[in-house]
Amino acid sequence: MAATARPFWILTAFLIAAFPVLNFVYWPQLLRSGQLQPDGDSIGIPMHGSVLIAIIASPFVIGIAGLCLRRYNQPVRLTAYRHDRPFRSALATIFFGGAGFVLMLGSIAQLIHPLPWYEYLWPAYTALWVPWMFGLRAAFIEQDTVVVG
Repeated sequence: MAATARPFWILTAFLIAAFPVLNFVYWPQLLRSGQLQPDGDSIGIPMHGSVLIAIIASPFVIGIAGLCLRRYNQPVRLTAYRHDRPFRSALATIFFGGAGFVLMLGSIAQLIHPLPWYEYLWPAYTALWVPWMFGLRAAFIEQDTVVVG
């Protein structure tokens, strides 16, 4: 994995910023395709709502990344599992590994059906969360131990 936590922080910022950008690309394309009802709500609601969601979610996403990356240990392995920290390893594997696995399966499942190009933006965005989840899992398990005394 990376020698420093910087790539994970860059990916964290990208994931937060890409959500509204993706919505501002996706919804106009969907409107042009004619799949939305002409007398339905405006596409501005989900587009501008995505900015609000990103603003509200960013402290939580940054906080989770901060907890996992605070004592980043350089020799982190993606397959990390520490037998001297079984609870931490199991908790991180269930939470981050499980979420990453579900996101990965969801992205793959969406690629099975032939769809217009703009429908593939969502599985691509979701797929970017997978390395973030797996990387945070490994970083959390392999955090440096602080010796008090």
